[in-house]
Formats: sequence, structure tokens, C-alpha cells
Amino acid sequence: MRKTPANVSVFQPFLFSLVAFLCCVAAVGCGRPKPDGMPKLFPCSVKVIQDGAPLADATVTFHGADDFKWAVSGSTDASGVAKIHTHGTYPGAPEGEFKVTITKNVVEKPEVDPNASASVTLSGGQAYDLVDAQFKTKDSTPLTITVSGKTSEEFDVGAAVRDAVQAL
Repeated sequence: MRKTPANVSVFQPFLFSLVAFLCCVAAVGCGRPKPDGMPKLFPCSVKVIQDGAPLADATVTFHGADDFKWAVSGSTDASGVAKIHTHGTYPGAPEGEFKVTITKNVVEKPEVDPNASASVTLSGGQAYDLVDAQFKTKDSTPLTITVSGKTSEEFDVGAAVRDAVQAL
């Protein structure tokens, strides 16, 4: 039987685990590299209120100047908070002034008669905008945000609406 010094056998598993952990950290790094020309991003969140309560499942989009090429947006969670990402992947928003649009839509399927023939299939449905139309486009929204360092803002979109979306 081969003799191994006691200090080697005790530290060998620890050393192996440490090296494996460091290799994993190095492989993961800081995530995907940012695209060429992407500006520095700052942590940014937006809370959306409607009828005095948090608005869940809304889309918040930042619109920069006409030559601004980065998609900046987020979706609100149950507490009405959207953590903003650039290009959907990179946490944060670039520094600058933005117009802010907020939208929320729902599609309701038609009611099905349980006594109807099994050959009846559902298609379509009616789509509704649940946020006032003024917040829908960058040309009509009164909402703005200035990102400079870590930024957090709250927007109130007023009363709930239910505007039918016209089919194209």
C-alpha cells in the first residue's frame, strides 16, 4: 500500500474543488460581451401605477433621439416594477434623456358553447389596450426619464381603460 503524506490527502479534495470553482467563474466571466459601440449602462427601474395600484405585465420602453439605436425596455412584475435592460439582455439603460411609453394588451378568446359541435375551432379573439392611448407612442407620451447613474422612477398612467384594438 502506498503511503501519502497526511497533509496532501486532506487538502487535495479542497484544492481540486477550488480550482474547479475558479475555472467555472473564469468561463462564465461577466456574461456575454457587449456589442460594439454600446454605451455604458446604469441600473434603472421603473414602477408603473394605474388606478392607484401597481400595474403588472406592462411593457415599458425608452425612446431616445431619432439616431438612438439601442432597444431599451422592461416588463413590470406583480409589484409594478420593470427592471430595464438594453437589447433585452444587458441590465441597465444608457445615460441620457428618453421618452417613455407604457403599454399593456390582452387578447380575449370568444366564449365556446360547451354544447357546440366538436368540429368548432377557436381562432382570433379580440385584443384590448389596457393603458390610455397617450402613453402608447413616443410622439404622444408625456412621460420622460433622465438616466444618469442609478435611476429609479415612478409613473402613474391614470385610470384603467379597455380600448378595442382594430384589426389590420
